[in-house]
Amino acid sequence: MIYLNEKKVNVKKFPNGESLINSEDLKVNEETNIIKLKFESDEDITHLIFLKGHLDELNCECILEILYMPYSRMDRTEGKTVFTLKYLCKLINSMNFDKVYIYEPHSDVSVALLDRVSIINTSSNIAKKVLEKFLREEKCEEQVYLVYPDAGAEKRYSKQIEYDKVLSASKERDFKTGYIKKLDINGTVDSESFKAIIVDDLCSKGGTFILTAAKLKKMGASEIYLVVTHCEETIFKGDILKTDLIKKVYTTNSILSRKHEKIEITKII
Repeated sequence: MIYLNEKKVNVKKFPNGESLINSEDLKVNEETNIIKLKFESDEDITHLIFLKGHLDELNCECILEILYMPYSRMDRTEGKTVFTLKYLCKLINSMNFDKVYIYEPHSDVSVALLDRVSIINTSSNIAKKVLEKFLREEKCEEQVYLVYPDAGAEKRYSKQIEYDKVLSASKERDFKTGYIKKLDINGTVDSESFKAIIVDDLCSKGGTFILTAAKLKKMGASEIYLVVTHCEETIFKGDILKTDLIKKVYTTNSILSRKHEKIEITKII
């Protein structure tokens, strides 16, 4: 899905599947134009190419905002897999945007491969708001801990959030099956009961977060929350929304389009 200056770009289809974009429907600014890419399929990349080409002919300044960087999981070559993230970044660079912004990149490789790129740190901003809310609560006598579910999350968010009550998880994965064989919580808590806020960038089915929450529960966590920028529709297939282990999920609409009573969405589009 493509947005130009906050307005969705309507794309019609010819019978053979070709795209038709009516230029009269486009909200084009004389100066700076902002394209937002909410990736739903490879077709969105094609529409992005068409729209940027049109704006180039109008000699417009153009900024690209990528709500979720497509192909972030394919950030290296493994075996016979194609390095698709690399080639997508090359394509975006060839379009010569004046600036590119990525909301919470799942892989730092995309940042390294893109020209004129900046990061919008969304997970840490949401986590700070949730943390401040809990700390302000007059009835909140429990301590509140931030929890990083792996080394990557700890490295990223410990630099972005200044807070001293922190726990981190370390996990051992079976690379043949992809399943987590072992998960431990590093750090100690100062009280028998506490609140926990798990912070990361992406949630699919949420298996790692469920394991982390189960460990936190055994340590005395009374309430557990999850903060992620990107939440895939597959969360509805996992256990996060089916159990009471994680009380609430804070996320954005960078990917997710469905609603649920346990999900609070910060709109970025």
